Amino acid sequence: MPTLHVTNGDCAADVLRSFLSDPVIIQADVLHEGPAPDVDDETWLDLRARFLSNGGPNYERIRDSLAAAERMLDQAAHYDRVVLWFEHDLFDQLQIIRTLSRLGRQADAAARTDLICIDRFPGVEPFFGLGQLDARQLSSLQTQARPVTSQQFDAARLVWTAFRASDPSDLNALWRGAESDAIDALPFLRDAIGRFLAEYPATRNGLSMTCNLAIEELEASPLEASDLFRRVQAREDRAFIGDSPFFGHLRRIATARRPLVSIAPAAVNDELRGHEIALTDAGRAALTERFDAVAQNGIDEWRGGVHLHGIDTSPWRWDSARETLVSLSE
Repeated sequence: MPTLHVTNGDCAADVLRSFLSDPVIIQADVLHEGPAPDVDDETWLDLRARFLSNGGPNYERIRDSLAAAERMLDQAAHYDRVVLWFEHDLFDQLQIIRTLSRLGRQADAAARTDLICIDRFPGVEPFFGLGQLDARQLSSLQTQARPVTSQQFDAARLVWTAFRASDPSDLNALWRGAESDAIDALPFLRDAIGRFLAEYPATRNGLSMTCNLAIEELEASPLEASDLFRRVQAREDRAFIGDSPFFGHLRRIATARRPLVSIAPAAVNDELRGHEIALTDAGRAALTERFDAVAQNGIDEWRGGVHLHGIDTSPWRWDSARETLVSLSE
């Protein structure tokens, strides 16, 4: 069998299939959201499917889809070549390290795996990702395919292991270069991991960077949810989050013990298009660091393999001034 192609979503996959005759599979799990601990494959599929389905009726369908993509990757040894098509943002960089870690289980993977990974495309401004490109543009990227080196496989395995660990110290050390510069074998990975770490609750007010950007945009006036999403994305160096996860963040801080935003009309789920989002008094206090969201509302969230859980405290915080994670024991 000739070549297996792996990419980041339906849009890019559909375009690739329009000019490729070989199989194209999708790796599009939102790994920066929800639990991603170091567990066996079956437990992993169950955890991810339950999170992505929110415990709803789509669980089986999502689990089957995730399992099918896993099986295809595990069959990569039957192909002469594997080509990964990804981009520079956090979403894709996590897909890359997980995919390479899984492919790395195969003895000869390094001799057969190529990577296409870009952060821009001529004439496409702003560039968000492969899904913006048409067949001609996407096809032209084939000349940019480069063999994945053993150092890149090692970096992927090292960072993926640290990402799934229950203690984020190793991931923080890798990002800061405290242990080694292995992370730089994959050119966009360091910045992506830095952005991931900034999603930990901030030392100044207990909010993730995503939530802080949101309340800053709301300071002047309320905004419709989709408009707020677009404004927040415009402030990201590398937009990485979709509107559904973003709306989930808004709903979480709107339904907390002391809400930071209000939603009008009230929403029954995380579909917030057409709803107006406004700051509450608590949200305004958080803007000026007079309100700590974790201390007031507690936390029950995952960052990779780390479960942040407490009624009034978090075991880890992001210190933006020092650009590092800090623990309560420090």
